Amino acid sequence: MARGSVYLIGSGQGGTLSTVVKRALEGAKRSGKRPRVAASYAAMHHSTSGLSFMVSTAAKVFGVDVERFFVPGEQGNASDKDGRAIVERADVIFVSGGDPVAGAELFTSSGADAWLREARERGTALVGVSAGSMMLCAFWASWPDEPDASAPFDGGALVPCTGVVPDLVIDCHAEEEGWSELKIVRQMLLAKGGGSVGVRTIGVPSGGAVVVDADGRLEDVGRPSFTLT
Repeated sequence: MARGSVYLIGSGQGGTLSTVVKRALEGAKRSGKRPRVAASYAAMHHSTSGLSFMVSTAAKVFGVDVERFFVPGEQGNASDKDGRAIVERADVIFVSGGDPVAGAELFTSSGADAWLREARERGTALVGVSAGSMMLCAFWASWPDEPDASAPFDGGALVPCTGVVPDLVIDCHAEEEGWSELKIVRQMLLAKGGGSVGVRTIGVPSGGAVVVDADGRLEDVGRPSFTLT
């Protein structure tokens, strides 16, 4: 079975989210049955208002029942076993926006990042929006509340993400800032060396998305992505 495609959406604004979700659902149809959608809101589990908005947005944009799964350690988590079972029976997995570092650390510290990688390997499609898109890739970075201009990279450090797309790092809807953080992350990857040097680094703007197919090829949808070389 071919690996599932990964749909990395820059932001929830505009029509790109609906367009890309429709495409993911079309690819996940099972002999006339409605696709099963699992959703993680781990990147915003501490934000009551943000969580409520994202849950209602997911229900509206997918147009089918969306089953939430919890990551071990996530606020409100009822059962780790139930979370994995929801992921394993899904045809499409949605990862919401929020805080990419907090979300990535929840997944990687608990081992739930493996749930997502295994899902892609068995053909499940994964859809991320904003921070969720970033979390589906290889790395992002964290910075202290007060950046230290005298320290390398202003005191920032790479943060491993879920690695569903293991050779890609993205930032989202940061075009007005000239992709400044993405450029620093690229320098961090070069300084790290090793396999990180081959990681592709791109920016996905508002109104844009990138589709990663089973073979790792990238396709822009909507506004074109920005590539750092």
